[in-house]
Amino acid sequence: MLKHEDKDDFVRITREKYYEAVAQCKPLFAWFSLTDACNLDCKYCFADAKYHPPGSNDPIIHELSTKEVYEIIDNIYEAGTEIVMFAGGEPTLREDLVDIVKYTSRRMSVAMNSNGFILDERLCRDLAWAGLSQVKVSVDGMCENHDYNRGDGSFAKTMDALRNLVKAGIPKVMLIMTLSKLNYDELERMVDLSMSMGVDFTMVEFLPLGKASERKDWALTKEQIEKAQRYLVDAQQHYGWERVAFENRYIVAEDEFCKRVCGDPNMPCGFYDFCVGCITGIYSYCITASGKVVTGDIMTLEIGDLKEERLKDIWRNNDMLKVIRNRENLKGKCGKCYYKYICGGCRRRAYTYTDDIMAADPGCWRRGIQ
Repeated sequence: MLKHEDKDDFVRITREKYYEAVAQCKPLFAWFSLTDACNLDCKYCFADAKYHPPGSNDPIIHELSTKEVYEIIDNIYEAGTEIVMFAGGEPTLREDLVDIVKYTSRRMSVAMNSNGFILDERLCRDLAWAGLSQVKVSVDGMCENHDYNRGDGSFAKTMDALRNLVKAGIPKVMLIMTLSKLNYDELERMVDLSMSMGVDFTMVEFLPLGKASERKDWALTKEQIEKAQRYLVDAQQHYGWERVAFENRYIVAEDEFCKRVCGDPNMPCGFYDFCVGCITGIYSYCITASGKVVTGDIMTLEIGDLKEERLKDIWRNNDMLKVIRNRENLKGKCGKCYYKYICGGCRRRAYTYTDDIMAADPGCWRRGIQ
């Protein structure tokens, strides 16, 4: 906790550094949905993907051609994107996935988010050869919980996929868990499972979006978020921060090293030097399966069309992005918090619950006004 007499200096310095960082920010990280289709019908798919079982002849509503994907890759590379995460739907359903990865890896780092269902040894080898550098496989708890969400037999498929990816030599393989009330008690077991398999662990918090938009009762309480974050901080200290990752909002207020660096006016304020907290619209964005740019991973807030516009122009001129980057627009508790320039709350959560992207983050467990 900052001393009272240091608060004003901390706010002033972090404000100056935050806006210096924003003035030079680039769209470094892209989530690119290659298809709306998915071979699973998960109960809490935030993307509301269209179920497209193997052998189905149902039309895929949104899917860019290979040429259109290449043109978008060139577009975002020109704007400064350094890492693209291919997702969906389920990206492995695309027959041209290996070609897309190969084309993209010549320009930037390529990652993929998958349900793992069809990641057999051959596909994993082909993707490694094409230059895929990271894969996140979704695992939503141990077998019973995972299969409840994704279908019978899917847990075993994810375990096979993780092993195949490691065997193929993908540089970074991660188990990604969406934490909800349904699987909250299995968090520690999932970290242990990841470590035992030689893969890294990451966690995102469930939000009532997409197919689960009516299931607010599945969302974590503030107390559960706090407990989970404190456990994962301990896990990072034990296994290493590069092995355990999570959405570490709010707890940044207790990170003395981070506060010391961010509050030092003599330290730089680039992405790797200064923590802006929520990077939505500052360093990250999403691309839909039809080529639209959306704010962060809030899939309903379109800010441009990459088939018609240059990302570098959208990034510089879009009014919504200007609103998000101005932390003076934050409301309620987030607007009053003196950590707002190194945290800013979760804009996705705020919008999900309030339809206001600058509202106070309803998931923040910090007590009182900080």
